Amino acid sequence: MSAPPDRKKGCFQCSKRRIICDNTEPACNKCLKKGIECSGLGRIRFSDGVARRGKLKGCPIPVADVSPESAFETQSQAAAAVPRNIRWKANQSGNLKRKSAKRRARAREGDTETRATQSDNDPAIQAGTTSSSALDGAQIVLGYPRKYLNPDEAIDQSEDLALALAPVPTSPGSIQPWIAPLSPQARMLMSHFADQVAPVMVVLDNVSNGYRDILLPLACEDELLRTAIGVVASQHLALYNPSFQSAADEGRAVIISRLRRDSLHASPDLVFNVSTWATLIVLLVGETITGSSEYSHLLQILMCLIQNIGQIAPSAARDFLNQQSHMFEFLGQPLLGEAHGVQALRLPLDHYLDWTYYDLPSDSEHHKLLHISRLAFIKASQIYLGRVTSTRDQWDLIEDLKRLVSQIHPEQLGSHALVWVCFIAAADSTDPEHRRFFVDRMNQVFMKTKFHNISAGMQSLPAIWSQRASGRWTQNLAKLAPTLIM
Repeated sequence: MSAPPDRKKGCFQCSKRRIICDNTEPACNKCLKKGIECSGLGRIRFSDGVARRGKLKGCPIPVADVSPESAFETQSQAAAAVPRNIRWKANQSGNLKRKSAKRRARAREGDTETRATQSDNDPAIQAGTTSSSALDGAQIVLGYPRKYLNPDEAIDQSEDLALALAPVPTSPGSIQPWIAPLSPQARMLMSHFADQVAPVMVVLDNVSNGYRDILLPLACEDELLRTAIGVVASQHLALYNPSFQSAADEGRAVIISRLRRDSLHASPDLVFNVSTWATLIVLLVGETITGSSEYSHLLQILMCLIQNIGQIAPSAARDFLNQQSHMFEFLGQPLLGEAHGVQALRLPLDHYLDWTYYDLPSDSEHHKLLHISRLAFIKASQIYLGRVTSTRDQWDLIEDLKRLVSQIHPEQLGSHALVWVCFIAAADSTDPEHRRFFVDRMNQVFMKTKFHNISAGMQSLPAIWSQRASGRWTQNLAKLAPTLIM
């Protein structure tokens, strides 16, 4: 119920003329005598328009009672020959659902006037980069949880997604990417992973980087992988701000618990898939950041998964994950023990060094770097295998390796990839000059990346050198250096 009018104030017209209203109802005598329309008591006035220009121009609404939204809707419907369909929060979800249902019905009926023809061989569609309803007419459908559309609206929990439409060109190859509704925190962690972590995990970041170009888009659609990337980003941030450590530890525990539960109870297709594969790779990246001794469990799980991954269809994601798995196997197995190391390093090295190959122009300046890097890995492998099979001094091999590494400047792009090479050479060195050279190169990489696996490797070297007389260092490496050094 509205409040009674203020009789002391009288009508608006008398107030405007600065005379005392006689408070007569429904119209005062002074307005009748003057021949003007009286607004009545309460000084509520009606205006020909609330604005002289703009969208609300000419809206005949009571200033005190009517909301601008309803006035704008009334004015829009009256001004246009065909009323525009203006949806407010109250009716938006219903309109979206009805519009989506109509569009799906037209698609099933084969209405060629409203559908964009899509090739059955489109790799983007076959690879699952869009949802099952991603293409509808000349538009791409973006799926957003409804809480991101109307945060204050009561949500029907049975409906997971509302559909928001964005027009795109219909020319071939012009489909815009699907954009996932990520929280600001998730975007921040993914951005940090892309800028600070991903460049360290490949040889040439300026050529291609699957951690950024392949895994991050997958993470936008895969919650498990997105959580793993957030955990690893938090682990790296914790190197500079320890407040991130608790969240990283908690998230890592949740992921490992989830992987363990799925391995025991889920169907094989929910375990041996790209999501699990990529998650394990990302978690191993985190082990290099923290220098944790628990990397061996993740590495052995990864090797088990690779043996059962054959049913995954070929794709860019599979190729990248396969290369990164080879990298972790090649560099990680010798650290697990002699048996693992011999098994890995006696295979044709091209099988394991595919992650050092890039599709480069013939005149690229990076060919020399990659060639020297591959030779260095081969030479370091020979040093490791030589120590497994013999107790003789390998000064000549180590000197050759030193010459190779010296050809790559410490500040040169890709020099950070030789940490494992330097560690193997330093571990087998007896010459103080060799030891100093390789440790200095490791330290220079650590000063740039701050990955703790490098500092842990350097700290383990004195113990390795001190036990040379008691046996082969390759025998005790899992105990002396329980870190994924790479």
